[in-house]
Amino acid sequence: MIWSHCLASLLCLTSKPLDVLIVTPGVTGFSATATITRAGPGFEVAVDNMKAIYKNLVFSHVFLTNLSITSCGAFADNVAHLLSRWFYERGGDRGPTPIYMVTTGCFEYTLLNQFAAAWNMLFITTGSSDPVLRDKSKSPTWVNTNSYPNMFFGHIFYRLFLMQNWTSVYVVLDLDSIPIYQLVFGALDKLVRPRVRAVNIQYSSRKVALDIPALLESFATKSRVMLFLGSASQLRLLLVFIAVVPFPYKAQGIFTWQAFDQNDEIVRAAYRSLLFVTMVDASPSGLHVTKAQLDELKAKWTTAFQTNPFYGNQDLMDEPFIPQLAAANAGIEVLAQVLNESMADADFDPRNGRALARRFFSRTFETSSGRIILDQFGDRTPSVSVSYFNDTTGDFQVYLRSNITNGDYDYGAVGSVSWFNGSQLPPNEPMCGFIGDKVECSALTGTPAKHLNTALAVVVVALLAGSICLGVLIRCIVKGSGNIWWALNGGLLEAAAASQAKLAAVNV
Repeated sequence: MIWSHCLASLLCLTSKPLDVLIVTPGVTGFSATATITRAGPGFEVAVDNMKAIYKNLVFSHVFLTNLSITSCGAFADNVAHLLSRWFYERGGDRGPTPIYMVTTGCFEYTLLNQFAAAWNMLFITTGSSDPVLRDKSKSPTWVNTNSYPNMFFGHIFYRLFLMQNWTSVYVVLDLDSIPIYQLVFGALDKLVRPRVRAVNIQYSSRKVALDIPALLESFATKSRVMLFLGSASQLRLLLVFIAVVPFPYKAQGIFTWQAFDQNDEIVRAAYRSLLFVTMVDASPSGLHVTKAQLDELKAKWTTAFQTNPFYGNQDLMDEPFIPQLAAANAGIEVLAQVLNESMADADFDPRNGRALARRFFSRTFETSSGRIILDQFGDRTPSVSVSYFNDTTGDFQVYLRSNITNGDYDYGAVGSVSWFNGSQLPPNEPMCGFIGDKVECSALTGTPAKHLNTALAVVVVALLAGSICLGVLIRCIVKGSGNIWWALNGGLLEAAAASQAKLAAVNV
């Protein structure tokens, strides 16, 4: 029995190489993150690299697209016909070569999952994910290397709010910012109620300027935390408390206090009230690769863009999108690793997508573009960090990192936070309430609540904003009603020239 098993393994190891056909359905003709236009070189370079490394695997790769379709929605409407025709023209599941689907996924990924499940075909997404991936009765062959925390867009903030006992939040969405912010807006709104009271505001920066005084007047009576989902130039107009950074990427804007204009020092002071929640860290340390490794890949991706007109970016007008390219590269590499090791298994069936997918579950892969940690469902575990602004270095310092166990999102401390010379973030509500109407305040002091609130508000701003208030970034305003206790002096801030985007939130 032992001898026969060894013989079977030997035959497997000495048999002819395995043909591997990778198909990548996707959109071309316009620039968006989850398209072939932006992620294509990630697949192309990875396949070429795997050909050189694995001599027992004979790779071929095809982009499946329709050049006349230039939107994700239209491609999703046509992908069923496009993919099924291509599949059956090659003999279907009885064709001469096993087929593996590896793609970014724009709007069509759930449809592709249905086909992959029906055909028992391994399906790897590198730019999109969905909760249905965790239902293995519907997604038995789906594996995901996407670096975005799609499953946790709402949990990222909700858990942070709960940690700080913040039970009210003011959410402001710029409808003209990048689409991911709208996804975060919707996910958070569904999740937070009833534990967290949310006030949702939407506006269009292209149509009308944000009315900051009116916004802050309303905000001051309802919350101390504002989640601002918009661009960096909009952020520069606002005193911000929490900023969410998908990644440092020029198309969304570079989030920095330094724009080399007359407002730099004022904005630097304001950044002391800023936390960064980084959803994708595309630095070498964030990806767990060396700088030399990442630089080598970047050079190859850049060359592919410049030499292949198919991607429509030979002039590099669209900056190479590192998180998407890295995830595409990883998708191909983890496939190659699993196929290579599986060939030593006498029971390995390269056409059994269900069995093959299970070989990815609950594993950590080291690839040239980063470490890929897959959970028990084959979904990539994201790495999210929370940083505070270090006024000494002028940069952000991580003090929380995500800790995801069995699908439950939480944070683990990796350091202490520094907040205006203290180690505690502000409480949920001013001591006398948002408008100074708490009975115990006037009852204890004999001072009318509205007057006490005005006094306390000035102290709170000074304590929390420190040099911001002293630098006249904030004007402490006392009106007859006592309801408006501070406002941002918009004339002191100007929008940064560079266009950039991040998720953010304000505290006073």
